[in-house]
Amino acid sequence: MDTCIDQAKIGAATNPYLEAIASHLSTDDIEHRLPYSPLTGVDVRQLSTQARFDMLDRMQLQMFQPTLTSLDTTTRLFRMIRRGYLLRDPSLSSNRTRTINIARFAGKNIEDLPWLPPTAHGMRNTGITGLGKTYELTRALELIPPCILHGRSDAADWTHMTQVPWLYVGMSHDGSLGGLLLQILVALDKAAGTDYSNRRSITRLSNEKLAVQVGIALSNHAVGVLVIDEIQERNFSGGVRGGLAATFFLRMLNFGIPIVLMGNPLGMKVLDTFSQDMRRIGSGGSIEMHPMQVADDDFVKFFAPAIWRYNVMDEASPIQDADGTILYKYSGGIRDYACRIVTAAQRLALDLGHKCITQEHLDQAFEGPDFSRKDRDLIAGFRDKNPFLLQQFDDIPWQQYAIDWGKFTPAEASIPSPSNTTQSNDATSSIPSKRTKPVSQQDHENMTRNRTRKENAKRKNAEAKANLSHDDMRNSGLQEHLISQFEHVRQNQPGTEIPQ
Repeated sequence: MDTCIDQAKIGAATNPYLEAIASHLSTDDIEHRLPYSPLTGVDVRQLSTQARFDMLDRMQLQMFQPTLTSLDTTTRLFRMIRRGYLLRDPSLSSNRTRTINIARFAGKNIEDLPWLPPTAHGMRNTGITGLGKTYELTRALELIPPCILHGRSDAADWTHMTQVPWLYVGMSHDGSLGGLLLQILVALDKAAGTDYSNRRSITRLSNEKLAVQVGIALSNHAVGVLVIDEIQERNFSGGVRGGLAATFFLRMLNFGIPIVLMGNPLGMKVLDTFSQDMRRIGSGGSIEMHPMQVADDDFVKFFAPAIWRYNVMDEASPIQDADGTILYKYSGGIRDYACRIVTAAQRLALDLGHKCITQEHLDQAFEGPDFSRKDRDLIAGFRDKNPFLLQQFDDIPWQQYAIDWGKFTPAEASIPSPSNTTQSNDATSSIPSKRTKPVSQQDHENMTRNRTRKENAKRKNAEAKANLSHDDMRNSGLQEHLISQFEHVRQNQPGTEIPQ
Protein backbone atom coordinates (compact mmCIF):
# COMPACT_ATOMS: atom_id res chain seq x y z
CA MET A 1 0.00 0.00 0.00
CA ASP A 2 1.27 3.48 -0.85
CA THR A 3 2.56 5.68 1.95
CA CYS A 4 1.75 9.36 2.48
CA ILE A 5 2.44 11.68 -0.46
CA ASP A 6 3.93 15.09 0.27
CA GLN A 7 1.97 17.47 -1.96
CA ALA A 8 4.51 20.25 -1.34
CA LYS A 9 7.01 18.27 -3.43
CA ILE A 10 4.62 18.05 -6.39
CA GLY A 11 4.02 21.77 -6.81
CA ALA A 12 1.09 24.15 -6.96
CA ALA A 13 -2.20 22.95 -8.34
CA THR A 14 -5.55 24.39 -9.31
CA ASN A 15 -7.32 21.91 -7.04
CA PRO A 16 -4.94 20.72 -4.31
CA TYR A 17 -7.31 17.98 -3.21
CA LEU A 18 -7.40 16.36 -6.62
CA GLU A 19 -4.00 17.04 -8.10
CA ALA A 20 -2.08 14.68 -5.82
CA ILE A 21 -4.25 11.65 -6.54
CA ALA A 22 -5.58 12.32 -10.04
CA SER A 23 -3.33 9.64 -11.53
CA HIS A 24 -4.37 7.13 -8.84
CA LEU A 25 -8.03 7.69 -9.68
CA SER A 26 -7.58 7.12 -13.39
CA THR A 27 -9.74 4.30 -14.75
CA ASP A 28 -8.03 4.08 -18.14
CA ASP A 29 -5.83 1.11 -17.19
CA ILE A 30 -7.69 -0.19 -14.18
CA GLU A 31 -7.92 -3.72 -15.59
CA HIS A 32 -4.11 -3.91 -15.54
CA ARG A 33 -3.61 -2.36 -12.09
CA LEU A 34 -6.10 -4.46 -10.14
CA PRO A 35 -4.85 -8.05 -10.78
CA TYR A 36 -2.31 -9.45 -8.37
CA SER A 37 -0.82 -12.89 -7.70
CA PRO A 38 1.84 -13.65 -5.05
CA LEU A 39 3.19 -16.34 -7.40
CA THR A 40 4.13 -13.88 -10.12
CA GLY A 41 7.85 -14.33 -10.90
CA VAL A 42 8.25 -17.13 -8.33
CA ASP A 43 9.78 -20.51 -9.28
CA VAL A 44 7.73 -22.78 -7.04
CA ARG A 45 10.06 -25.73 -7.69
CA GLN A 46 12.72 -23.92 -5.68
CA LEU A 47 10.42 -23.40 -2.69
CA SER A 48 10.50 -25.50 0.45
CA THR A 49 7.37 -27.31 1.56
CA GLN A 50 6.74 -24.73 4.27
CA ALA A 51 7.15 -21.89 1.76
CA ARG A 52 4.55 -23.58 -0.43
CA PHE A 53 2.13 -23.76 2.48
CA ASP A 54 2.75 -20.05 3.06
CA MET A 55 2.04 -19.30 -0.60
CA LEU A 56 -1.27 -21.14 -0.32
CA ASP A 57 -2.20 -18.99 2.66
CA ARG A 58 -1.36 -15.89 0.63
CA MET A 59 -3.67 -17.00 -2.14
CA GLN A 60 -6.82 -16.51 -0.07
CA LEU A 61 -5.54 -13.27 1.44
CA GLN A 62 -3.85 -11.55 -1.50
CA MET A 63 -4.54 -13.09 -4.90
CA PHE A 64 -6.91 -10.87 -6.83
CA GLN A 65 -8.47 -11.60 -10.19
CA PRO A 66 -10.85 -8.82 -11.24
CA THR A 67 -14.20 -9.62 -12.77
CA LEU A 68 -16.55 -7.36 -14.69
CA THR A 69 -18.38 -6.66 -11.43
CA SER A 70 -15.21 -5.65 -9.59
CA LEU A 71 -14.13 -3.43 -12.48
CA ASP A 72 -17.50 -1.69 -12.36
CA THR A 73 -17.30 -1.28 -8.57
CA THR A 74 -13.78 0.18 -8.72
CA THR A 75 -14.67 2.54 -11.57
CA ARG A 76 -17.70 3.85 -9.69
CA LEU A 77 -15.68 4.29 -6.51
CA PHE A 78 -12.90 6.26 -8.22
CA ARG A 79 -15.35 8.50 -10.07
CA MET A 80 -17.28 9.16 -6.87
CA ILE A 81 -14.12 10.26 -5.06
CA ARG A 82 -13.04 12.43 -8.00
CA ARG A 83 -16.46 14.05 -8.26
CA GLY A 84 -16.43 14.81 -4.54
CA TYR A 85 -13.09 16.58 -4.76
CA LEU A 86 -14.12 18.55 -7.83
CA LEU A 87 -17.12 19.92 -5.93
CA ARG A 88 -15.00 20.71 -2.84
CA ASP A 89 -12.20 22.54 -4.66
CA PRO A 90 -10.55 24.57 -1.83
CA SER A 91 -9.29 27.19 -4.28
CA LEU A 92 -12.89 28.47 -4.53
CA SER A 93 -13.82 30.90 -1.78
CA SER A 94 -17.37 29.52 -1.62
CA ASN A 95 -16.02 26.07 -0.68
CA ARG A 96 -13.71 27.50 1.97
CA THR A 97 -16.67 29.35 3.44
CA ARG A 98 -18.70 26.13 3.41
CA THR A 99 -15.96 24.32 5.38
CA ILE A 100 -15.88 27.14 7.93
CA ASN A 101 -19.67 27.04 8.30
CA ILE A 102 -19.55 23.27 8.88
CA ALA A 103 -16.96 23.78 11.63
CA ARG A 104 -19.38 26.18 13.35
CA PHE A 105 -21.85 23.33 13.88
CA ALA A 106 -19.70 22.07 16.78
CA GLY A 107 -21.76 21.56 19.93
CA LYS A 108 -25.05 21.02 18.12
CA ASN A 109 -27.07 17.84 17.87
CA ILE A 110 -27.04 16.17 14.48
CA GLU A 111 -30.84 16.39 14.20
CA ASP A 112 -30.73 20.16 14.71
CA LEU A 113 -28.39 20.97 11.80
CA PRO A 114 -29.70 22.76 8.73
CA TRP A 115 -29.77 20.71 5.56
CA LEU A 116 -26.96 21.88 3.30
CA PRO A 117 -27.11 21.57 -0.49
CA PRO A 118 -25.96 18.01 -1.29
CA THR A 119 -22.54 17.69 -2.91
CA ALA A 120 -21.61 14.02 -2.41
CA HIS A 121 -22.85 10.70 -3.72
CA GLY A 122 -23.28 7.44 -1.85
CA MET A 123 -22.89 3.86 -2.99
CA ARG A 124 -24.22 0.54 -1.71
CA ASN A 125 -22.57 -2.84 -2.13
CA THR A 126 -24.58 -5.82 -0.91
CA GLY A 127 -24.23 -9.57 -1.05
CA ILE A 128 -24.14 -12.72 1.05
CA THR A 129 -21.01 -13.92 2.80
CA GLY A 130 -17.97 -15.20 0.90
CA LEU A 131 -18.45 -13.31 -2.36
CA GLY A 132 -15.50 -10.97 -1.88
CA LYS A 133 -17.32 -7.65 -1.35
CA THR A 134 -14.77 -6.43 1.18
CA TYR A 135 -11.86 -7.94 -0.70
CA GLU A 136 -12.75 -6.18 -3.95
CA LEU A 137 -13.25 -2.78 -2.38
CA THR A 138 -10.13 -2.89 -0.22
CA ARG A 139 -8.12 -3.92 -3.28
CA ALA A 140 -9.38 -0.79 -5.06
CA LEU A 141 -8.50 1.36 -2.04
CA GLU A 142 -4.97 -0.04 -2.04
CA LEU A 143 -4.39 1.80 -5.32
CA ILE A 144 -5.01 5.16 -3.60
CA PRO A 145 -2.63 6.71 -1.03
CA PRO A 146 -4.17 6.77 2.47
CA CYS A 147 -2.94 10.27 3.26
CA ILE A 148 -1.53 13.34 1.51
CA LEU A 149 0.57 15.99 3.25
CA HIS A 150 0.03 19.45 1.79
CA GLY A 151 2.40 22.36 2.27
CA ARG A 152 1.56 26.03 1.89
CA SER A 153 -1.10 26.86 -0.68
CA ASP A 154 -2.08 30.43 -1.46
CA ALA A 155 -4.92 29.20 -3.67
CA ALA A 156 -6.43 27.20 -0.81
CA ASP A 157 -5.40 29.76 1.83
CA TRP A 158 -3.63 27.33 4.15
CA THR A 159 -0.08 26.88 5.44
CA HIS A 160 -0.36 23.11 5.73
CA MET A 161 -3.06 20.47 5.58
CA THR A 162 -3.40 16.69 5.94
CA GLN A 163 -5.77 15.16 3.41
CA VAL A 164 -7.23 11.66 3.91
CA PRO A 165 -8.48 10.22 0.58
CA TRP A 166 -10.26 7.27 2.21
CA LEU A 167 -11.28 5.72 5.51
CA TYR A 168 -12.42 2.13 5.99
CA VAL A 169 -14.28 1.06 9.16
CA GLY A 170 -16.60 -1.73 10.23
CA MET A 171 -20.09 -1.19 11.60
CA SER A 172 -20.20 -1.44 15.40
CA HIS A 173 -21.06 -4.97 16.54
CA ASP A 174 -24.21 -3.85 18.35
CA GLY A 175 -25.29 -1.27 15.79
CA SER A 176 -24.70 1.65 18.16
CA LEU A 177 -23.83 4.97 16.56
CA GLY A 178 -21.38 5.73 19.38
CA GLY A 179 -19.34 2.62 18.60
CA LEU A 180 -19.27 3.48 14.90
CA LEU A 181 -18.23 7.08 15.54
CA LEU A 182 -15.37 5.99 17.80
CA GLN A 183 -14.10 3.58 15.13
CA ILE A 184 -14.16 6.40 12.57
CA LEU A 185 -12.08 8.61 14.85
CA VAL A 186 -9.57 5.81 15.47
CA ALA A 187 -9.24 5.20 11.72
CA LEU A 188 -8.80 8.93 11.09
CA ASP A 189 -6.12 9.15 13.77
CA LYS A 190 -4.25 6.24 12.19
CA ALA A 191 -4.37 7.78 8.72
CA ALA A 192 -3.71 11.42 9.58
CA GLY A 193 -1.60 11.07 12.73
CA THR A 194 -4.15 12.96 14.84
CA ASP A 195 -5.49 12.21 18.34
CA TYR A 196 -9.22 12.83 18.07
CA SER A 197 -10.11 9.49 19.67
CA ASN A 198 -8.10 10.40 22.79
CA ARG A 199 -9.60 13.83 23.36
CA ARG A 200 -12.04 13.68 26.24
CA SER A 201 -13.62 16.93 25.07
CA ILE A 202 -14.79 14.96 22.02
CA THR A 203 -15.34 11.39 23.19
CA ARG A 204 -17.43 12.40 26.22
CA LEU A 205 -20.02 14.08 24.00
CA SER A 206 -23.44 12.54 23.46
CA ASN A 207 -23.82 10.50 20.29
CA GLU A 208 -25.92 13.26 18.71
CA LYS A 209 -23.16 15.84 19.28
CA LEU A 210 -20.30 13.43 18.63
CA ALA A 211 -21.73 12.68 15.18
CA VAL A 212 -21.47 16.37 14.32
CA GLN A 213 -17.90 16.54 15.62
CA VAL A 214 -16.91 13.52 13.53
CA GLY A 215 -18.43 15.15 10.46
CA ILE A 216 -16.41 18.31 11.11
CA ALA A 217 -13.19 16.28 11.42
CA LEU A 218 -13.91 14.43 8.17
CA SER A 219 -14.60 17.73 6.44
CA ASN A 220 -11.43 19.38 7.79
CA HIS A 221 -9.31 16.50 6.47
CA ALA A 222 -11.15 16.37 3.14
CA VAL A 223 -11.91 12.65 3.44
CA GLY A 224 -12.47 11.41 -0.10
CA VAL A 225 -14.72 8.51 0.84
CA LEU A 226 -15.93 6.88 4.07
CA VAL A 227 -16.43 3.13 3.69
CA ILE A 228 -18.59 1.42 6.33
CA ASP A 229 -18.50 -2.36 6.08
CA GLU A 230 -20.17 -5.31 7.83
CA ILE A 231 -23.69 -3.92 7.94
CA GLN A 232 -25.74 -6.94 9.00
CA GLU A 233 -29.34 -7.48 10.07
CA ARG A 234 -28.18 -8.22 13.63
CA ASN A 235 -26.21 -4.95 14.01
CA PHE A 236 -28.25 -2.51 11.94
CA SER A 237 -32.00 -2.23 12.28
CA GLY A 238 -34.80 0.23 12.59
CA GLY A 239 -35.83 2.13 15.69
CA VAL A 240 -33.83 4.83 17.43
CA ARG A 241 -30.38 3.35 16.71
CA GLY A 242 -30.97 2.66 13.06
CA GLY A 243 -32.68 6.00 12.51
CA LEU A 244 -29.83 7.92 14.11
CA ALA A 245 -27.24 6.06 12.04
CA ALA A 246 -29.20 6.69 8.83
CA THR A 247 -29.36 10.39 9.73
CA PHE A 248 -25.59 10.39 10.21
CA PHE A 249 -25.08 8.86 6.76
CA LEU A 250 -27.23 11.51 5.09
CA ARG A 251 -25.58 14.35 7.01
CA MET A 252 -22.13 13.22 5.88
CA LEU A 253 -23.32 13.38 2.28
CA ASN A 254 -24.49 16.93 2.99
CA PHE A 255 -21.08 17.73 4.46
CA GLY A 256 -19.59 16.63 1.14
CA ILE A 257 -18.23 13.25 2.32
CA PRO A 258 -18.99 10.40 -0.12
CA ILE A 259 -20.08 7.20 1.64
CA VAL A 260 -19.98 3.53 0.67
CA LEU A 261 -22.13 1.15 2.71
CA MET A 262 -21.33 -2.55 2.47
CA GLY A 263 -23.00 -5.59 3.96
CA ASN A 264 -25.71 -8.19 3.82
CA PRO A 265 -28.86 -7.38 1.80
CA LEU A 266 -31.03 -8.13 4.85
CA GLY A 267 -29.03 -5.59 6.85
CA MET A 268 -29.52 -2.92 4.19
CA LYS A 269 -33.29 -3.33 3.96
CA VAL A 270 -33.84 -0.73 6.70
CA LEU A 271 -32.48 1.93 4.35
CA ASP A 272 -35.09 0.92 1.79
CA THR A 273 -38.01 1.77 4.07
CA PHE A 274 -37.51 5.49 3.41
CA SER A 275 -37.25 6.65 -0.19
CA GLN A 276 -34.88 9.50 0.73
CA ASP A 277 -32.40 7.13 2.38
CA MET A 278 -32.61 4.71 -0.54
CA ARG A 279 -32.16 7.42 -3.17
CA ARG A 280 -29.34 9.35 -1.53
CA ILE A 281 -27.28 6.39 -0.34
CA GLY A 282 -27.53 4.73 -3.76
CA SER A 283 -26.94 7.86 -5.83
CA GLY A 284 -23.49 6.62 -6.85
CA GLY A 285 -24.67 3.09 -7.61
CA SER A 286 -26.18 0.04 -5.94
CA ILE A 287 -23.99 -3.01 -6.52
CA GLU A 288 -25.71 -6.32 -5.81
CA MET A 289 -23.33 -9.26 -5.70
CA HIS A 290 -24.48 -12.87 -6.00
CA PRO A 291 -22.70 -16.20 -6.33
CA MET A 292 -21.45 -16.53 -9.90
CA GLN A 293 -23.28 -18.85 -12.25
CA VAL A 294 -21.43 -21.69 -13.95
CA ALA A 295 -22.03 -20.13 -17.37
CA ASP A 296 -21.14 -16.55 -16.38
CA ASP A 297 -18.26 -14.99 -18.31
CA ASP A 298 -16.90 -13.72 -14.98
CA PHE A 299 -16.58 -17.30 -13.77
CA VAL A 300 -15.62 -19.13 -16.97
CA LYS A 301 -13.23 -16.60 -18.55
CA PHE A 302 -11.69 -14.82 -15.57
CA PHE A 303 -12.17 -16.34 -12.14
CA ALA A 304 -11.92 -20.12 -12.64
CA PRO A 305 -8.79 -20.00 -14.85
CA ALA A 306 -7.03 -17.73 -12.33
CA ILE A 307 -7.85 -20.11 -9.47
CA TRP A 308 -6.51 -23.15 -11.33
CA ARG A 309 -3.33 -21.25 -12.31
CA TYR A 310 -2.44 -20.78 -8.66
CA ASN A 311 -0.42 -23.99 -8.33
CA VAL A 312 2.43 -24.58 -5.87
CA MET A 313 2.87 -28.25 -6.79
CA ASP A 314 5.82 -29.63 -8.74
CA GLU A 315 3.62 -30.56 -11.66
CA ALA A 316 0.51 -29.18 -13.32
CA SER A 317 -2.72 -30.88 -12.38
CA PRO A 318 -4.12 -33.40 -14.87
CA ILE A 319 -7.60 -32.04 -14.12
CA GLN A 320 -9.15 -30.51 -17.24
CA ASP A 321 -11.72 -27.86 -16.35
CA ALA A 322 -11.93 -25.50 -19.32
CA ASP A 323 -15.52 -24.46 -18.59
CA GLY A 324 -15.12 -24.29 -14.78
CA THR A 325 -17.76 -26.92 -14.03
CA ILE A 326 -15.48 -28.91 -11.73
CA LEU A 327 -14.55 -25.86 -9.66
CA TYR A 328 -18.20 -24.85 -9.58
CA LYS A 329 -19.15 -28.24 -8.14
CA TYR A 330 -17.08 -27.53 -5.03
CA SER A 331 -17.80 -23.80 -4.69
CA GLY A 332 -21.29 -22.98 -5.95
CA GLY A 333 -19.82 -19.86 -7.53
CA ILE A 334 -18.74 -18.43 -4.15
CA ARG A 335 -15.24 -16.95 -4.24
CA ASP A 336 -14.13 -18.02 -0.78
CA TYR A 337 -15.07 -21.66 -1.35
CA ALA A 338 -13.39 -21.75 -4.76
CA CYS A 339 -10.12 -20.59 -3.22
CA ARG A 340 -10.59 -22.92 -0.27
CA ILE A 341 -11.07 -26.12 -2.26
CA VAL A 342 -7.99 -25.54 -4.43
CA THR A 343 -5.73 -24.62 -1.51
CA ALA A 344 -7.07 -27.46 0.67
CA ALA A 345 -6.48 -29.99 -2.10
CA GLN A 346 -2.91 -28.76 -2.60
CA ARG A 347 -2.18 -28.88 1.14
CA LEU A 348 -3.45 -32.44 1.22
CA ALA A 349 -1.28 -33.42 -1.75
CA LEU A 350 1.79 -31.78 -0.18
CA ASP A 351 1.19 -33.67 3.08
CA LEU A 352 0.98 -36.92 1.13
CA GLY A 353 4.15 -36.16 -0.84
CA HIS A 354 2.34 -36.11 -4.20
CA LYS A 355 3.51 -34.10 -7.20
CA CYS A 356 0.14 -32.71 -8.27
CA ILE A 357 -3.51 -32.61 -7.26
CA THR A 358 -6.12 -34.96 -8.73
CA GLN A 359 -9.87 -35.37 -8.49
CA GLU A 360 -9.36 -37.59 -5.45
CA HIS A 361 -7.62 -34.78 -3.60
CA LEU A 362 -10.54 -32.46 -4.34
CA ASP A 363 -13.08 -35.01 -3.09
CA GLN A 364 -11.12 -35.73 0.10
CA ALA A 365 -10.63 -32.03 0.82
CA PHE A 366 -14.32 -31.28 0.25
CA GLU A 367 -15.43 -34.04 2.62
CA GLY A 368 -12.70 -33.24 5.16
CA PRO A 369 -12.43 -30.69 7.97
CA ASP A 370 -11.87 -27.75 5.60
CA PHE A 371 -15.61 -27.85 4.82
CA SER A 372 -18.30 -28.33 7.44
CA ARG A 373 -21.64 -29.91 6.71
CA LYS A 374 -23.18 -26.44 6.75
CA ASP A 375 -20.57 -25.26 4.24
CA ARG A 376 -21.51 -28.08 1.91
CA ASP A 377 -25.22 -27.26 2.34
CA LEU A 378 -24.59 -23.64 1.41
CA ILE A 379 -22.55 -24.61 -1.64
CA ALA A 380 -25.14 -27.15 -2.78
CA GLY A 381 -27.94 -24.63 -2.28
CA PHE A 382 -26.48 -22.28 -4.87
CA ARG A 383 -24.95 -24.96 -7.08
CA ASP A 384 -28.22 -26.86 -7.40
CA LYS A 385 -30.49 -23.81 -7.05
CA ASN A 386 -32.15 -25.40 -4.05
CA PRO A 387 -33.68 -22.71 -1.79
CA PHE A 388 -34.67 -25.30 0.82
CA LEU A 389 -31.00 -25.83 1.68
CA LEU A 390 -30.62 -22.09 2.22
CA GLN A 391 -33.52 -21.78 4.66
CA GLN A 392 -31.29 -22.74 7.58
CA PHE A 393 -29.20 -19.55 7.22
CA ASP A 394 -30.73 -16.40 8.74
CA ASP A 395 -28.54 -14.04 6.72
CA ILE A 396 -29.45 -15.34 3.25
CA PRO A 397 -32.59 -14.03 1.50
CA TRP A 398 -33.57 -17.51 0.33
CA GLN A 399 -37.10 -16.46 -0.63
CA GLN A 400 -35.78 -14.00 -3.20
CA TYR A 401 -33.43 -16.60 -4.62
CA ALA A 402 -36.33 -19.06 -4.81
CA ILE A 403 -38.29 -16.52 -6.83
CA ASP A 404 -35.33 -15.74 -9.08
CA TRP A 405 -34.80 -19.45 -9.74
CA GLY A 406 -38.48 -19.99 -10.55
CA LYS A 407 -39.05 -22.25 -7.53
CA PHE A 408 -41.62 -19.99 -5.86
CA THR A 409 -43.95 -17.21 -6.87
CA PRO A 410 -43.72 -14.01 -4.77
CA ALA A 411 -46.93 -15.04 -2.96
CA GLU A 412 -45.59 -18.51 -2.14
CA ALA A 413 -42.28 -17.12 -0.89
CA SER A 414 -44.10 -14.98 1.69
CA ILE A 415 -45.70 -18.04 3.32
CA PRO A 416 -43.74 -19.32 6.37
CA SER A 417 -41.90 -22.55 5.69
CA PRO A 418 -43.44 -25.73 7.17
CA SER A 419 -41.77 -27.28 10.18
CA ASN A 420 -41.08 -30.55 8.41
CA THR A 421 -39.93 -29.71 4.91
CA THR A 422 -38.77 -32.59 2.78
CA GLN A 423 -35.17 -31.96 1.76
CA SER A 424 -33.43 -33.30 -1.27
CA ASN A 425 -30.22 -33.65 0.75
CA ASP A 426 -29.93 -35.96 3.74
CA ALA A 427 -27.42 -33.61 5.35
CA THR A 428 -29.95 -30.79 5.67
CA SER A 429 -30.72 -29.78 9.24
CA SER A 430 -33.84 -28.26 10.77
CA ILE A 431 -34.92 -24.81 9.67
CA PRO A 432 -34.98 -21.92 12.17
CA SER A 433 -38.52 -20.59 12.56
CA LYS A 434 -37.58 -16.94 13.13
CA ARG A 435 -34.77 -14.58 12.30
CA THR A 436 -32.22 -13.21 14.73
CA LYS A 437 -33.42 -9.96 16.32
CA PRO A 438 -31.24 -6.89 16.87
CA VAL A 439 -29.38 -6.79 20.18
CA SER A 440 -31.24 -3.70 21.35
CA GLN A 441 -34.61 -5.35 20.67
CA GLN A 442 -33.58 -8.55 22.45
CA ASP A 443 -32.47 -6.57 25.52
CA HIS A 444 -35.73 -4.61 25.63
CA GLU A 445 -37.86 -7.75 25.27
CA ASN A 446 -35.89 -9.61 27.96
CA MET A 447 -36.21 -6.68 30.35
CA THR A 448 -39.95 -6.42 29.70
CA ARG A 449 -40.46 -10.17 30.20
CA ASN A 450 -38.53 -10.17 33.50
CA ARG A 451 -40.46 -7.17 34.82
CA THR A 452 -43.81 -8.71 33.84
CA ARG A 453 -42.86 -12.07 35.39
CA LYS A 454 -41.96 -10.43 38.74
CA GLU A 455 -45.14 -8.31 38.79
CA ASN A 456 -47.31 -11.35 38.02
CA ALA A 457 -45.63 -13.39 40.77
CA LYS A 458 -46.12 -10.59 43.31
CA ARG A 459 -49.79 -10.18 42.34
CA LYS A 460 -50.49 -13.93 42.59
CA ASN A 461 -48.81 -14.13 46.01
CA ALA A 462 -50.89 -11.23 47.29
CA GLU A 463 -54.13 -12.79 46.00
CA ALA A 464 -53.28 -16.17 47.51
CA LYS A 465 -52.40 -14.68 50.87
CA ALA A 466 -55.67 -12.75 50.99
CA ASN A 467 -57.63 -16.00 50.70
CA LEU A 468 -55.76 -17.88 53.48
CA SER A 469 -57.13 -18.40 56.99
CA HIS A 470 -55.36 -16.69 59.87
CA ASP A 471 -53.81 -19.92 61.20
CA ASP A 472 -52.67 -21.21 57.79
CA MET A 473 -48.95 -21.95 57.80
CA ARG A 474 -48.56 -19.99 54.52
CA ASN A 475 -50.01 -16.85 56.17
CA SER A 476 -49.38 -15.99 59.86
CA GLY A 477 -49.75 -19.55 61.06
CA LEU A 478 -46.05 -20.29 60.91
CA GLN A 479 -45.23 -17.21 62.94
CA GLU A 480 -47.86 -18.01 65.58
CA HIS A 481 -46.66 -21.62 65.76
CA LEU A 482 -43.04 -20.60 66.36
CA ILE A 483 -43.98 -18.09 69.05
CA SER A 484 -46.13 -20.62 70.92
CA GLN A 485 -43.40 -23.23 70.80
CA PHE A 486 -40.78 -20.76 72.01
CA GLU A 487 -43.08 -19.75 74.92
CA HIS A 488 -43.48 -23.41 75.85
CA VAL A 489 -39.70 -23.88 76.00
CA ARG A 490 -39.27 -20.73 78.10
CA GLN A 491 -41.83 -21.90 80.67
CA ASN A 492 -40.14 -25.28 81.04
CA GLN A 493 -36.63 -23.80 81.29
CA PRO A 494 -36.47 -21.06 83.92
CA GLY A 495 -34.06 -18.26 83.13
CA THR A 496 -34.83 -18.26 79.43
CA GLU A 497 -36.07 -14.86 78.34
CA ILE A 498 -37.46 -13.64 75.10
CA PRO A 499 -35.14 -10.97 73.68
CA GLN A 500 -36.70 -7.51 73.65
